[in-house]
Amino acid sequence: MRRFEIGSFFVAVIVLLIASNSNAQSGAFNSAFGFSAGYSHVQLENDNALFHGKDGPYFDMDFAFRIPRQKIPILVGVGVTGSGYWDSQDTSFRLSPNTFATATLYSDVGFFELEPRVAIALYTKRNRGWFVRPRIGAGLLLDSYGIDHVTQSVFQTTFSTEYHTGAAFEVRPAVQAGFSWGPGEVGAEVSYMAAWGDFGAFGNEAQEFRAGAFYNVRF
Repeated sequence: MRRFEIGSFFVAVIVLLIASNSNAQSGAFNSAFGFSAGYSHVQLENDNALFHGKDGPYFDMDFAFRIPRQKIPILVGVGVTGSGYWDSQDTSFRLSPNTFATATLYSDVGFFELEPRVAIALYTKRNRGWFVRPRIGAGLLLDSYGIDHVTQSVFQTTFSTEYHTGAAFEVRPAVQAGFSWGPGEVGAEVSYMAAWGDFGAFGNEAQEFRAGAFYNVRF
């Protein structure tokens, strides 16, 4: 998951540069590309004795197109987004009836979503200045985890890793607020996600809160 986030960041930077150059040449603002990142917090239906991180980073790439001949800018598009939650903990285990040792257990939980979206942009000036953009998205969520755990008895200690990959349906309302000077927009965003599906040992439901910063390029 970490490698995927880093790779996605560099792809986003390249697309931003291409989009900025295109916008400078055309001067039209009929579509937009945005990249955002920040903090996320997850709440799962059932921990089921599996430890995991509840706080982690997220990234988001948004591709949007403005519906023509509308007085209020209405944008439709798709978002590619993901979040990761990592944790570790030390645990003591028995080597012999009178001897103990310590091992480190690791947990890696990741979400990845492909999310069709609709947004409405409200500007203080015509297509620029201070603005607020309510948005809602819904789509496919892929979840995965790999979590170490230990089972102990008087005579034996067993280490293992539990893996899972599942799919769910998610809905994510969000709002962005910031400033636009023409081709560029910058600001802050918050969102909330609710999802229903297969989260393995964690149950069938998940919720996620996000808060971060964004940069959009219009072209």
